[in-house]
Amino acid sequence: MSATVLDIIDTAVKIGLGALISGVATYSVTKLNHEKDVEKSKQNRQRELLEEISSQAENFSTSALKYWAYMIEHVRYVERKKDAPEDLKARIDGAAKELFDKYTDLASAEGKLILIGATNAQELFRDYGDYVKEFRRKAWQGNSSLTEADLEDYRTIILSKRKAMYDELRAVYAM
Repeated sequence: MSATVLDIIDTAVKIGLGALISGVATYSVTKLNHEKDVEKSKQNRQRELLEEISSQAENFSTSALKYWAYMIEHVRYVERKKDAPEDLKARIDGAAKELFDKYTDLASAEGKLILIGATNAQELFRDYGDYVKEFRRKAWQGNSSLTEADLEDYRTIILSKRKAMYDELRAVYAM
């Protein structure tokens, strides 16, 4: 009889230990999976933000280069002492307004970069925006000292700063 009681106790202990081990293992695996899901979700959100940032930066760059293109057209007419098309002034004014409005996109992109901790990228974005602002202040229709060579220099530097900005953004994206 004592052997039967011991067999029952032995079986109960084995079942209990098996259930305990199974419960601990299930909890550990579930916790690990949850942590990985949270990390994956965070990475996906960061990638979405970086894609939005890239789009906003490109909108700003397109506006800056559009303004540059109209300004170089204006300067070429002035340097050649030819009459510009009647709508050129309106196109330049429209591009200047569009560029001004696109600074909102660049500021939004900078904020997102700060949010995700990409301070190097944010500083490059700020530098890019500041340079385009300097370009905009010097490249205007009333600046008679502006030359085609000046505008080509501005374009070269704008494209260089844009490339540096995207190189850093790509590095953040790869993380």
